Amino acid sequence: MTGKRHKIWRSVMSEKKSKEQETKETMVDTICRNIRRDIIAHELRPGQKINVKELAARYGTSETPVKIALNRLLSEQIVENFPRHGMKIKSIDEEEAKEIFSLRLMMDLYYTKEIIEAVHTNNTLREALENNVNEHYEIMKKYENENTVEKYMENYIHDAKFHELYLKCSGNRKLVELYHSVNPFIYSNYIFRKQSKEKDFAGVEEHRKIIQAIFDEDEERLRECLKEHINNAVKAISMIIKIDKML
Repeated sequence: MTGKRHKIWRSVMSEKKSKEQETKETMVDTICRNIRRDIIAHELRPGQKINVKELAARYGTSETPVKIALNRLLSEQIVENFPRHGMKIKSIDEEEAKEIFSLRLMMDLYYTKEIIEAVHTNNTLREALENNVNEHYEIMKKYENENTVEKYMENYIHDAKFHELYLKCSGNRKLVELYHSVNPFIYSNYIFRKQSKEKDFAGVEEHRKIIQAIFDEDEERLRECLKEHINNAVKAISMIIKIDKML
């Protein structure tokens, strides 16, 4: 093989490998999304042992991408790994939920002054927050008379994105990374079909109050809005967990 042909061959093989890797990554992303969806739909329940072969058959794929997806969800604390016992969907624990949301509140409150200043001087941040809340409200109106997994996933995505945007306004990347590591998906999804649509809309309105306090440069009101929002989330999840244990 000549030098020129060798370079062409290497280029073709490199491109092929890149495409295979891209396809593999896309498949893993899809499996992660499917697992989250099944958790929301309660087809995979907290504490349930995970069978890789069954998941591979359910999602029409091989076991390898399922294992990769599970490892990703392990890092997100959506699944748990027990030596010699395998993986399980993360269990529901009221005290841990309170600890997670307590940490979330501390994160939200720490940079309130910097966040107000950043949004005041950056229209892109302001527009991103406004667009998120407006889109979230429109999604809720669209699915107002439905109680589907799709509605909840749209709701959850916009809710999680709002809090990510808020923390990004602090300018602290590590804070955003910490948020991703404690993002309480397993607890947030637990309220699916277990609270009224009025409560769902109330959550979006609380987001609107938060950004309005930021726009008004009222730090004291912002802190109060943040406390109200997190405390309401804790109350809702705690009540649902207690009732479920009684049933």
